[in-house]
Amino acid sequence: MSCIRISAANYRQVVKYAKESKKIAAVKLIRNKGFMNTKVEGIGLKEAKLAAERLMHEFDISHYPDAATRGPKIFAGPVIKKMTVDFGDGEFEVDVEGMEIIALRELQKIGLEACGDILDLIGALRAFSEGKRIGVINEENDESG
Repeated sequence: MSCIRISAANYRQVVKYAKESKKIAAVKLIRNKGFMNTKVEGIGLKEAKLAAERLMHEFDISHYPDAATRGPKIFAGPVIKKMTVDFGDGEFEVDVEGMEIIALRELQKIGLEACGDILDLIGALRAFSEGKRIGVINEENDESG
């Protein structure tokens, strides 16, 4: 079974549209903001329609038994709000926005490259929280010259 992942805020909006019987608005939002677990290129109209109908069926808003078995499941990705970090002085909890400020404040201590890595991580955490697909780039260091 395939799934569609969207951000928590967009999930709430899709549910709101479903409860208001605004299937077209729900389908548009799913197509524009969702990510399939099996595809990178996006969500097709048929998949988005079946997903909206499945959601409406699950909330007992409309009766779509076919979509309940064939439609992709919609789920909200988690939103990362706080983390525990350690810059060498011990662990402390920080929110994601605060982590940016701390990384920049500690720039002289941790160095430019580490600061850049932290800011990249924060960007990836934000993208993940928005329901976007993220990945790892494997950068092999070629020290042979």
